[in-house]
Amino acid sequence: MTRTPDPHPHSLSPSTRTSLEQLPPNNVFRTLAHADAAFPPLMALAASLWNDASLSQRHRELAILRTARLVDSAYEWMHHIEVARMVGITEQEINAIDVDQLALGEFNEADQLVLDAVPQILAHRRSDDAIFDGLERVLSPRELVELHLVVGLYATIAGVVTDFDVDLDAQSGAFDLDHDERGPRLGR
Repeated sequence: MTRTPDPHPHSLSPSTRTSLEQLPPNNVFRTLAHADAAFPPLMALAASLWNDASLSQRHRELAILRTARLVDSAYEWMHHIEVARMVGITEQEINAIDVDQLALGEFNEADQLVLDAVPQILAHRRSDDAIFDGLERVLSPRELVELHLVVGLYATIAGVVTDFDVDLDAQSGAFDLDHDERGPRLGR
């Protein structure tokens, strides 16, 4: 059971209430909304990494799944396996990440570099020269920065989920997302 009750809607600023209304009704969003002043810009950052990033949705979701597994976030894993499927990540690839045996997946070079960078970013805030050089071959500087932002953001959210014992939702919020030609979108 979550350690903190949901905020009362009347205690939240209009901008936080508006932000919440544009998101799936997930427990994590209500918990994060306690940071009333930070919540709208935090969700704007998350939405920009979903909706406007150059980093592909596939690479974003590979990075999120790898982050979720490495920081032991069942909550993020549960929500993002559905999004991963929506963006074309296969069951075999999901399972390879789940059991931390990436060789079981059929990842291309760019996928593998993204997956290999995540534990280094989490542990050291930087990838080693070989991985960084490889990433520079397959990603633009913009995509590299977006990759770091995705890993950092989802590791931070996982920390909140863990510390506050945020309850798993009855179903993934992935089914509540809007979609466009690129795939699932966060917010409206």
